[in-house]
Amino acid sequence: MISAAFALVLHLLAATAALSPATRPVAFSVPAAAISVCFAPQGDCAGFAIAAIDRARRRILVNAYNLTTGAGIVEALVRGRERGVDVRLIADKRTPCERNTGIDALAAAGAPIWIDRTVPIAHAKTMVIDDTLTLMGSYNWTRNAARNSEDLNLVDSRAVAAAYAAQWRSRLAVSVPYAGREDWCRPRRDRNSLDGGG
Repeated sequence: MISAAFALVLHLLAATAALSPATRPVAFSVPAAAISVCFAPQGDCAGFAIAAIDRARRRILVNAYNLTTGAGIVEALVRGRERGVDVRLIADKRTPCERNTGIDALAAAGAPIWIDRTVPIAHAKTMVIDDTLTLMGSYNWTRNAARNSEDLNLVDSRAVAAAYAAQWRSRLAVSVPYAGREDWCRPRRDRNSLDGGG
């Protein structure tokens, strides 16, 4: 007789196997991955992210739901561009329209920017740094995120970085190049103050 827990595992495995390869969750074991965590508001998660960005030497692939100046994160990405790091950004379609948007500073620094417009919300908040480090979590790349209950994880693993870089490239394939705010920012009467902007 099989236990209920084992039966549930078999059911989940069968359900996952029935999914198409494009919709199956990515699952793998990563030996020897080093993980550092930061929790806001008690931790300095912006400083945590900035330290990782400042160590970048070759490339940073950024996904951003919100991205604003003032926390030091955008400024660190701009410094990366200035020292020759290939900084690339995919942002949510509302990101250019938020107050103090960081897109303007990154565009001025020459960073290629795309807008992920094919989904209702491009909610990923990740950075893949030099194909080795991955920043991920609930923490938005904004000044106001430090006031919220948030998490930010830094994973030192080529395998994890490769998975996140592959996801970044899959979103790039359905995104459009950013040319300017005027293409995305139109007045919205039903704007919700909790819907970003900070």
